Parts: sequence; structure tokens; C-alpha cells
Amino acid sequence: MLPKWHCIGVIADTHVPHRLPKLPERMFELLQGCDVILHAGDLETPDILAQLSRLAPTYAVRGNLHWQFSTGTHDQDLPLSLCFRAGPHFIWMTHGHLRFRFSLVDKVQGWQARRTPDGINRLLIARLAAYRPREANIVIFGHSHRSCAVWREGVLFFNPGAVCALNQRKPEESARVGVLRLYDDGRIEPSWRLLALPAAENVSHDPALPRA
Repeated sequence: MLPKWHCIGVIADTHVPHRLPKLPERMFELLQGCDVILHAGDLETPDILAQLSRLAPTYAVRGNLHWQFSTGTHDQDLPLSLCFRAGPHFIWMTHGHLRFRFSLVDKVQGWQARRTPDGINRLLIARLAAYRPREANIVIFGHSHRSCAVWREGVLFFNPGAVCALNQRKPEESARVGVLRLYDDGRIEPSWRLLALPAAENVSHDPALPRA
């Protein structure tokens, strides 16, 4: 039987403990009521998964911070990608780098792409569009620390943004979590909830990037 996922909490780039000492309490409040939580990588420590699982079943993929093997705290034992079926939808989740050499390329191209608000996500979406499973109509990724919702040829590419932006002096955008609402008629509604705002003000249904 396919899971009845109508409200999916999506997070990425928590970077605990090297950028955040722990998950912010506000994040747990914002994810209340979700049927499932999907973490798109760069957890750093997988210990946070137990905390998230108290809210809802939680699944995660590994990030690109391979250097943290030396610290003993890393998420590299998690799968590179995960696939899920939810009603009529096929979800593919990966961090966004896919390969170590791509991580190096991203460091160079990323700084150039950051000159435009959507530049780095456009680079990642082009890559993920080439590698995604053919039947996937929702692609979840992180890596850029920039939120977006972009439709291409009937496929939604969704980035929830970064939780760890709370601890950055000059974040490119505010810390946030993503939410995907799936409807029985096949509609998908992406939104974001900002960690720094009261609950009544923190939902936006405007995607950071237009349909393409």
C-alpha cells in the first residue's frame, strides 16, 4: 500500500554540530503535523534523525562534506539518494552534488552563480534533470542553501533552503524549512516556513524561481 503522504516536511543543510550546536526548537514547531520528514543531506551528525523521528517518520540522504570523516561526525553512511512513491507521485531525493568531483566543480561555479539569486540552483537543476529517475515527478535537493521551486516539463525541483543559515553572519537568505502538500487530484503545493518569524507569518506559497 502506498503511503498517505499529504504533508511532507522537507529540510536540508542542518550542519549539526559544526555550524549549529543543535537543531533549533522552532524547527520542530514548524514541522508539527507533517506525515513524513525528508532531509536532503549535510546533516553532519545522523544523531539528529532520532529527534526528528519523534515527530514523524524521517528519511535522509548523505551530503557532500567528505572531509568530516576526520572528525568522526558525518552523514556519509547514509544513501546517496532515495526514492519514494506517494499516491500518484514518485519522489527522488538527493543532496545535489551526486559525485565528489561535482562537489569541487560546485565550489568554483557556485561562487560565480551566486551573483544572481537563482544561479546556483539553476546549475544544480540542470544536473539533476539529467540524472533523475525517468518516472520521478518531484526532485528534492539541498546543497546550495537557497530555496526554490521550479517546474520543468512536469517535474518539480524543490529545495527547502538551509536550516544552518541561523548561524551565518551574512546568510544569503533566512533559515527555513520546506513543506510539500500533495493532493489526491495530483496537485503539488510547495511552500516555506521561516525559522525567524511567528507561525502566523511564516508561510509563503511563492516559489523562489518561476516555472520553466
